[in-house]
Amino acid sequence: MIRALPAVAATLLLLAACAPAEPSEPLDFPEPLPGATLVGVVGDRPTEVAVADGDLWPSCWAADGSLYAANGDGAAFGGQVFDVAVSRIDGEPGSLDGETLAGGDQLASIWSGEGFNRKPTGMVCVDGAIYLAVQDLRRDFNEAPAASISVSRDGGRTWEWDETAPMFDDHVFTTIMFLDYGQDNAGAPEGWVYAYGLDGNWRDSFDDSVPDPEDLYLARVPDDRILDRSAWEFAAGIEGGEPVWSSDIDDREPVLTDTRRLYPGDGAADGGTVGASDLSVISQGGVVYVPGLDRYLYTSWTELTFEFYEAPAPWGPWTLFLSRDFGPYPWPEDAFGGYGTTIPSKFIADDGRSMWVQSNVCPCAPAGVASYFFGLRELHLEVVG
Repeated sequence: MIRALPAVAATLLLLAACAPAEPSEPLDFPEPLPGATLVGVVGDRPTEVAVADGDLWPSCWAADGSLYAANGDGAAFGGQVFDVAVSRIDGEPGSLDGETLAGGDQLASIWSGEGFNRKPTGMVCVDGAIYLAVQDLRRDFNEAPAASISVSRDGGRTWEWDETAPMFDDHVFTTIMFLDYGQDNAGAPEGWVYAYGLDGNWRDSFDDSVPDPEDLYLARVPDDRILDRSAWEFAAGIEGGEPVWSSDIDDREPVLTDTRRLYPGDGAADGGTVGASDLSVISQGGVVYVPGLDRYLYTSWTELTFEFYEAPAPWGPWTLFLSRDFGPYPWPEDAFGGYGTTIPSKFIADDGRSMWVQSNVCPCAPAGVASYFFGLRELHLEVVG
C-alpha cells in the first residue's frame, strides 16, 4: 500500500558532460505506473566512476560551485580510512578533482556506545555553510538509534556540533535526508530548509531488531537555526493540500507510506543469505527538486531493486514512477543495483529530463559485483499524461 584528515587531492576519472548526453537511439520508456506523471529509464550500472573509496555519498551543491559529498567506511580521496568523511568535488564530469577535507571525530560524535559507528545520511549547503547529518549505525547495519547534525563554515575543513547529546534519539527520525534545492539551497522557500526522516533503521532491518521503515516523515527548520532542535517543525497531516506543522515530533504523520514487501520468502532470493528477502522499500536515499520538471524525486531502494517516487510538493502526494528489479544475487557486471541512491542536483540537465544517480554495492555483500566508489549512472525521464 502506498500513501501519500589530512586534505589529499585525487582526480575523478569521469567520462561525460554535466548531464547525460542524449541517447544515440530513442529510449524504450516503459508504460507509466498507476498515477505517475513521469516514466524513467535508469542505467544498468555506473558508467562514470570516481577514483575514491567508500559508499553512500550524500551531497550538496555549495555557493562556491563545488559539490560536497560524505562517504561512509572508506578513505574517500585520501589515505586514511574513516567511518565517515567529507570531500569536496570540483569541476564537471569529464574533468573533476576530489579532495578529502575531514573525517571521523572531526565530524561528529558516536552516541550509542560500543558496536556502533557513524554514517552520513544527508547534506545541505545554505548561505555558504555546509550541514551534514550523521547517524549512529550498528555495525551489522540493522539499527540506527541516534543522529546529529554538524556544520562547517569554512568550506568543510572544520566542523562543529552539539557534543552533549544527539539531536534525535530513541530510533525516531534518525535517518535524516535534506531536500536538495540546488546550489546553496537557492530553490527553497525563503528562509527554510526541509528534511526527511526515517525511524528505526536506514533500510530494512534484516534481523528485525527494530521495525523496518515503511514511513517517510517531513520536517522543516529555519535556515539559520538548523542546529537548534527546538526550532524544528514536523508535518502532522495535510489540510487543504498544505501540511499542518507541529513542534512536537510525536505529532508527526508520514507524507509517504509504502508497506510493500519484495522478494517474499525465507532468503531463497540469494541462496539463503539473510536480508535479500521480504524487503521493505523505504530506505535512505535522497530527495531532490527538479526545476525543469517542477517535480520532487525521492530515490529509494531495496537490496535488489530501485524504487523511485515523484511528487508535486515536498509533502506529496508521492507516487511510485520507477521500480527497477535487478534480480537475485549474484549480479552480472553489466547490470546491478545499489544502495544509498541519490541524485546530485549539480548534475541535472536544465530541462530536468536527464541526470545522474549515485549508488553503491559493498564488497561485503554476496552480490557478485562491487561499486564501492563515487559512481554515477544515467537516469532519463519523460513526462506523461
